[in-house]
Amino acid sequence: MRPTGAVAVLIAAGSSVALAAPSAAASDAPRVLVISVPGLSWAGVQEHDLPNIEAFLEGAAMADLAPRGVSAQSTPGAAYLTLSAGSRSASDPLVDGQQLAVDQKSSGSTAGDIFERRTGTEPDGEFVALAWPTLLAVNEQEPYGAELGLLTETLDDAGLGAVAIGNADGSDGLGVTFARQVGLAVAKADGVIPDGELGDDLLLEDPSRPFGVRLDPDDVMVRFDAAWQAPAGRDGGVVLVEASDLARTMRYHDLVDEERYNDLFAEALADTDELVGRLTAEVDTDLDAVLLVAPYNLAEERDLTIAALRAPGQEAGYLRSASTQRSGFLTLVDIAPTVLDLLDVSRPVTMEGRSAEFVASDASLDERVDRLVALNEQSRFRENLLFPTTLVVVIALAAVCAAAVVAISRGGSPRFEKVVVFVALTLLSVLPMSYIVRAFPLEDLGLGFHWAFLVIGALCVAGLAKAVSARLGRPQLALAGVLVVVLAVPLLDVMTGSDLSLSAAFGYSATGNSRLYGISNYAFGQVAAASCLLAGMLVPASPSPGRRLAAIGLLVGVLVVIGVPVWGSDVGGTLAFTPAILVFAALVYQRRIRLRTVVVAGLVTLAAVTAFGLLDLARPAGQRAHLGRLFERIGNEGLDPLLDLVERKALAMLSVTTSSFWVAAIPVAIAFIVFLARYPGRPLAVVRRQFPMLQAGLVAAYVAAVLGTLANDSGAIIGGVTLTVLALSLAALALGSDVPTPSSPAAQAVTESAPTEERVRS
Repeated sequence: MRPTGAVAVLIAAGSSVALAAPSAAASDAPRVLVISVPGLSWAGVQEHDLPNIEAFLEGAAMADLAPRGVSAQSTPGAAYLTLSAGSRSASDPLVDGQQLAVDQKSSGSTAGDIFERRTGTEPDGEFVALAWPTLLAVNEQEPYGAELGLLTETLDDAGLGAVAIGNADGSDGLGVTFARQVGLAVAKADGVIPDGELGDDLLLEDPSRPFGVRLDPDDVMVRFDAAWQAPAGRDGGVVLVEASDLARTMRYHDLVDEERYNDLFAEALADTDELVGRLTAEVDTDLDAVLLVAPYNLAEERDLTIAALRAPGQEAGYLRSASTQRSGFLTLVDIAPTVLDLLDVSRPVTMEGRSAEFVASDASLDERVDRLVALNEQSRFRENLLFPTTLVVVIALAAVCAAAVVAISRGGSPRFEKVVVFVALTLLSVLPMSYIVRAFPLEDLGLGFHWAFLVIGALCVAGLAKAVSARLGRPQLALAGVLVVVLAVPLLDVMTGSDLSLSAAFGYSATGNSRLYGISNYAFGQVAAASCLLAGMLVPASPSPGRRLAAIGLLVGVLVVIGVPVWGSDVGGTLAFTPAILVFAALVYQRRIRLRTVVVAGLVTLAAVTAFGLLDLARPAGQRAHLGRLFERIGNEGLDPLLDLVERKALAMLSVTTSSFWVAAIPVAIAFIVFLARYPGRPLAVVRRQFPMLQAGLVAAYVAAVLGTLANDSGAIIGGVTLTVLALSLAALALGSDVPTPSSPAAQAVTESAPTEERVRS
């Protein structure tokens, strides 16, 4: 570490002049300044006095950033590698901070010599990533196809440079701890960092700060001024400056209590604000762009972070991208494509992210910050809702099934049976109400309001359905009415922008999901089950062609909403629901399921996915959903992106299947359905006599549940939701029917006829 004093600054300043002089004409070349402010959220902007950052934000387009790489929350190394690749990346936190100058001594050798020994590459830049072989190996094990160093390689091919400035080193122990992960963002594909300043020359001793050091802002500015004239010796490019005091303070978090940490972070943030003011003062906003971004957060903190961009000709407002499809949201993979777009450089087809787009807004800065804070709070609130809501639904499902078993097997009182039916209908109604309640600011109203609305709303839906069906003299229509609501709410929501799905308990959130648009996997499960049941109930014993076509048309209409890119945009749902429709049609028309039927189903499913993909591909690049982007990559790279996607979804499916409580609903529902099918008196057979084509709907729903589980990264969640809807519906139908007792003549008649029915169904 160097001593303080004006001499070093003057020497560096002289060096700056020498470097800058030949490049004076380079000021007209495109340049992007990226300022990394780790750990800063919009709530932090709201809570602290940050005059320079706020002045920058006045004319900026802003967004909540999901700082996710391979995992939901990136480590510093993974975050900067994701910036370098434009795709989700992983890292090894034990070694990823080792970015050293080529002539720096380590273990008796220079870093350049060590790097050459490890990689076989003679470094031709200022710094090297000593752990590069390890980082490459870590990412080769991930199914994301990340090409580390792709950002800098692309800039280099375009004649543009990339520079990194920052140093988050520090240790309270005896050894040296390197924390120079920022250099990874501008590393080349071989692990060489072309230019910048990552050494401890940037640091000043300060016993009051974390690890006893802090950035020297004067020296940072000298290095920046030199780099800004000609990034990495090129005419234009990107300069990345890390507010490393924030990064260092975050590393200090576990060594102090929360109050002390907050004080230290506030001090670092105040210094960062001054640095941002000095950096932005050097930028000609008529020519150059400035991107303020927080690429990662504390490991235990799931808040979204900030992203803000000012570029020539751009209005204040929000940012969005094709990755998020939502104003006010970006993901970390979008940063590299955005930098390239600002420099008018084409994005490599292998980059997963997409460039940010501007969405103008007349809202004031305070209003925009308030909205982004609220969006983050909604996402966090949803994360707290997911498990308890799932727990309540699954436990209630088990209770309803148990009560139904008791009522059927012991011949319970009619009043008890009516209560069980009403509870089943109410529990079904909880699913659509979990979306409708999202129309209210739950993060402000609290959990009490959420649960009260959910319960009262569900009771009202079930009560209204019962009342209408009673007035019509058709008690069985109560279930149909509830199923219509279960089906209609998520479908109408995705057709009108998916606003209710965002941050709903069974929707998705930016803090927990990589997709923020279309129909969620939870919603697909309830939509698939409800539509198949309704279709089965719609076809009478002696079906007319019109009723059969209407039932199939209902399912096809649902498929269109599920698959169309501007609505459901659900590839896995299309893969699962298309065969379900074909199975339903075959059973309704009394066709046997043969090998030929399976082959035809596969071809039709492929045709449906292709049609939706081509429809998405025809949209402008900035509006394409994930299916269109996949087709785009397949067209450029072959089948590798598809194979990576299949592997990624399979791994995610296995992970979710072993962790989600929805899995518990599967054995409960299956056991209950088997009971209905096999118990003496055959309650399910009695129900099928009232709705002869219900079996076709059930089989189609089973197909959707199994294929949906296999084709989606939510795994058994889809199976759990689908079977929950089926079990509750069958409980309502069975108890609403005149189910014979085991000893009655009617029961014996049903039992004797069961083999014949089984033969017909086969």
